Amino acid sequence: MSQRRTLILVAAIVVGALASFLVWNYVGGIQDQAYNDAERVKVYLVAEPIARGTSGNAAQALIIEESIPRKFRPANAIESLEDIAGQVARADLVANQVVVADMFVEATDPEAQVSYAQELEQIQDVDQTTWTVSLDDTRGAAGLIVPGDYVNVLVTKFEEVVSGGGGEGESSTITDSQARYLFQKVRVLAVGSTTLGSAAPATGEDGSAPAPVAESGLLTLIVPAKATQILASIPPENIYFSLVSADYEPVPQGAIDIDPLPAEDSSRLTPYGPDGAIKGD
Repeated sequence: MSQRRTLILVAAIVVGALASFLVWNYVGGIQDQAYNDAERVKVYLVAEPIARGTSGNAAQALIIEESIPRKFRPANAIESLEDIAGQVARADLVANQVVVADMFVEATDPEAQVSYAQELEQIQDVDQTTWTVSLDDTRGAAGLIVPGDYVNVLVTKFEEVVSGGGGEGESSTITDSQARYLFQKVRVLAVGSTTLGSAAPATGEDGSAPAPVAESGLLTLIVPAKATQILASIPPENIYFSLVSADYEPVPQGAIDIDPLPAEDSSRLTPYGPDGAIKGD
């Protein structure tokens, strides 16, 4: 009987030891996994929104290096910014996204193709079209206009243009030859093939002025269909653009009267009134 009790005691001790070992091993595995998951690893995060079609080279300026717990790192996260060089964003990317390999694809990938038509959003709940005109530096504000700007559209020899040239033998008057504004505060979609989305940022990374938009004699405006018809009815050589600010408020403009000349009128004198651009000048 004593021998049997001894065997039972030994068996209990063995089972207890085995159970303890198994529990220790299980807990140790969980701790190892927890420590491994808590380890911080390098990833690349989107710092600022990146539009679909943006080149990987340009997008690198909008991506930062960060570290996150290993368990949150996607398996296909990029290892280096060089992984997206020569590619383009397949979709719009938002801030704080971890950059993964399939976010950027070859420029020929249909999913990354961006149509200019997508930039023709409604304005005042009206569908928009485009109108393009060829300009020289004089009629195009010396090339200062960039995508996203607003311009006023000026037509020279207005009466002659709208009347088809006027009657022969009629004396020319100031009204017949004067310029008139056709539209005010028209939004510029593109200069050449450069649109707002692909234009240079307002300032460089070091705070310097941005590289200028490549020179082009083509200016494309966003306007409703009826406005396109009106603009296309004016001879291009009679159209001039004047740059206006984003907070410019259009007001009705009538026929001008230059009798007497502004410089001979004490109530005007300068384009800004008798006090000049800055009062006290």
